[in-house]
Amino acid sequence: MSILYSILKPVVRKLVKNGTHMEENYEDFVRTSYQIQAKFKFKLPHRKGYEFRDEIIDGCHCIVGHKTGSNTKRALVYLVGGGERRYQLSGVKTMIRYINETDRDLWIPLYPLYPDYDFQDEVKMICDTHARMLKVYAAGEIAWLGFSAGADLIMSAGRYIIKTGNRLPMPGLMIPVSCCNLDISEESYGRMKEIEKRDIMMYARFMKIFPDFYNHDNKPPRYLLGCAATDDYTGFPRIIMYFGGDEIFAAEAPEYEKAFIRCGVRDYTIHVEPGLFHAYPMFTFLKEGKKGEDEIIGYLQ
Repeated sequence: MSILYSILKPVVRKLVKNGTHMEENYEDFVRTSYQIQAKFKFKLPHRKGYEFRDEIIDGCHCIVGHKTGSNTKRALVYLVGGGERRYQLSGVKTMIRYINETDRDLWIPLYPLYPDYDFQDEVKMICDTHARMLKVYAAGEIAWLGFSAGADLIMSAGRYIIKTGNRLPMPGLMIPVSCCNLDISEESYGRMKEIEKRDIMMYARFMKIFPDFYNHDNKPPRYLLGCAATDDYTGFPRIIMYFGGDEIFAAEAPEYEKAFIRCGVRDYTIHVEPGLFHAYPMFTFLKEGKKGEDEIIGYLQ
């Protein structure tokens, strides 16, 4: 553990986990979500030597960036986190690093958010983005990288393409970081109860609350909600999963491995990094986060 992380760990636990106010009911969830979204202002990044444009897909913004004058024919779709009710955009420095070091164009879909939209709307926007990209890039040259809620969307969109017999070819690589499901096995929940003692951000009981917030009307098909123990991953491309060993979502890592084997996913890697936290490769001011981002960029190269 780095010195900086050892200093920040108890502080984050106190401010985030011990200070957590989980909305008590769906009405509170809706009100808070609208308050969060009202603060977001869209603007394109600017950096000399790079071009960024705004593609409108299904009425939503999609930031597309590349080196000025480049023609890479390779692309990275970066799905942001934020609990599907806010956009946790990376900084321009991170965007530039992904463009430079992976030699890929960068696509950042700002998918529709809860509570006005749901998993079906989000997945549709991601698949429509993918369909537009396939006019420019070969499927195998497209990679999907997602953090937290963005990782959930990677898994949901992949299951949608497989389950519905959608004619879209899968991307060549999926990298979901700290994904979460709305339906979890009792075995996974038991492991979450053990891990939550080390988790500096979340409690296992949240998993009993999330389904009412994110599936309040019971409209989305079951397979979009996610259950690592029973979902069908047949046909998934190369997939590289990341979890922090001290986040409750890591409890599902064993279920994912069993599922990938059961479904014949031949090329998979599941990283569970001991002592680390939710979506840690995003936090590159820490040595641990920088190492995680370096690894991810290595895979994307």
